Amino acid sequence: MIRDKKKRPSGRFISILALMIVIFSLDLPFVAMPYYADAQDFTYYENESEASAELREDMKERKSSSAIGIKGKTNQEGLQQVIGELIEKATEHTGKPDEGDYILFQYSSYKGKASTQISGVSPVVEIEYDLSYYDDAEQEAEVDKKVEEIMENLDLESKMDYEKISAIHDYICDNVEYEAAVDDNDIKRTAYGALIEGRAVCQGYSVILYRLLLEAGIDNRIIFGDGLSPDGTTGPHTWNIVKLYGKYYYIDITWDDALGGHDYFLVPAGAGFEDEHKADDKYKEDSFTERYPMAEEAFNTKIESLLTGLEGIASSITDSMRMFFRRNE
Repeated sequence: MIRDKKKRPSGRFISILALMIVIFSLDLPFVAMPYYADAQDFTYYENESEASAELREDMKERKSSSAIGIKGKTNQEGLQQVIGELIEKATEHTGKPDEGDYILFQYSSYKGKASTQISGVSPVVEIEYDLSYYDDAEQEAEVDKKVEEIMENLDLESKMDYEKISAIHDYICDNVEYEAAVDDNDIKRTAYGALIEGRAVCQGYSVILYRLLLEAGIDNRIIFGDGLSPDGTTGPHTWNIVKLYGKYYYIDITWDDALGGHDYFLVPAGAGFEDEHKADDKYKEDSFTERYPMAEEAFNTKIESLLTGLEGIASSITDSMRMFFRRNE
């Protein structure tokens, strides 16, 4: 359903859950099987960390295939595990705007096949991936240019973190329209759909919020799970957690845009957000919750104002000191 921004629905909840197929939450269609290729097709890496870095670069460039070799891997039964582990490592959160969740939520599927080989006198594993994405390299290039333009226009360098988050949140709400359904090419799941076409489902909203916040130096993650309506119906949904002064807060920018407000902006844990948003189990593991501690109280904007004032005083003192030393040179 196409929504007119001038006619926003009233009420706290709007049923705007996009039916998404998030491939990483399913059993992925890969197989471990013998694969034979010429040696020059592969670059051999010392370990999985180095190999995953190469796979990450291939995915950033939206390459449809990637051939990777790893030295010293000989366990035939573990090939399928290695195929999956490399994908996981390649899409891990790094803090770089065009990596991590930005890749994870914009590639749609992969197939991998692998074999153990002997290269010279050393055993190696050779893996070939077939990769599919919701967008392509040319579209990503357009997004890169648009992101650069947005960051320049928002002029965030002199702003505090709360101001940066607010400015990016409001820019997206003002310039992206919610799309109730996706078509065959799924472009509305992407940053391209959000920024260039101006229409996105929740996944596209979350992806571009992730990208722009990291461009501004604000750490955040995309969370996948279910959104819950008051009548108990559920549907796949994405939202973000955003770091502000050491703690993380929830932002559901899709629902904020639909409702025309800030009801889902920087919400702490225990404030009702979790009643309508049920995160996938992997986001509840200790390794995740310890790395991303949620705030337990609402963010106090007065603290932000105080910090802004102190920053201004520090800047004035610095300027005065510089003038003093210049006069006495």
